[in-house]
Amino acid sequence: MTSRIIHSIAVAIDCSPHSKASLEAAAEMATRLKAELIGIFVEDINLLHMAGLPFAEQVRLYTATTEKLDTAQLERMLRLQAEQARDMLEHIAQTRTLRHTFRVLRGMVPEQLMLAAPEADILVLGRSGRSPSCRKGLGSTARTALSEGTMNVMLMRPGVTAAEGPLLVLYDCSEASKRALRTALEIAGPSSTLNLLVTNPNPQTVEHCRQETAAIVHEKNIETEYYHLPFTDNRQFISFIRMIDSGLLVIGEDMNLPDATVQELIEKIDYPVLVVR
Repeated sequence: MTSRIIHSIAVAIDCSPHSKASLEAAAEMATRLKAELIGIFVEDINLLHMAGLPFAEQVRLYTATTEKLDTAQLERMLRLQAEQARDMLEHIAQTRTLRHTFRVLRGMVPEQLMLAAPEADILVLGRSGRSPSCRKGLGSTARTALSEGTMNVMLMRPGVTAAEGPLLVLYDCSEASKRALRTALEIAGPSSTLNLLVTNPNPQTVEHCRQETAAIVHEKNIETEYYHLPFTDNRQFISFIRMIDSGLLVIGEDMNLPDATVQELIEKIDYPVLVVR
């Protein structure tokens, strides 16, 4: 048996639909892996700075009327949101009997998350916290976590699960892709299926990968399908992933793929993504 990879899971909570999906995914994984769940709420210092400006106003969502943005009122709103985030975490953790902690921080949201989560084995974020209907594109926090973070990062959105359905691992026989495969197998649910997409251009690689991954996969007893798609361009990759309904996409950082390809995959596909460091 291989040693466990994930012992603690950090999740950013801001009460948006994307963060609620992140919390549910993180709790589901923590339950199965008997891992600690760490909830993090960040009071955005940019909002507080903006509230102090003499011309700052807020627009009411339904009436489109405006009123002065008051710093004290914003402080109260942030405290209320933090309490709501704590309640969300407490409810889901107690229901599942999870070890858990909750932290309230203040500062620039992406930077505070990076400072708060290094000890976690995985950080779960919403793809975007700006709009309940946002299904594509990344928010600034997700971008920072991908470009500057050192831990594994999972990006979630509402309406999908993290690991109960199919998982798609990009595989090229590199050490990065092996780490991605081992992590995917650890978080896979009992009803998950595993798709391995071999990206190496050599036609002989598919059979080699079957043999190489057999020793890694056999202990999990998971249904596995192999595909071979030599990298040619980003659009082909994105179309293929959509065609097979990939579910959670797992990518090893530093695989033999152009950085621009990985970035575009994460930006454009409509599935959860896990980047393994």
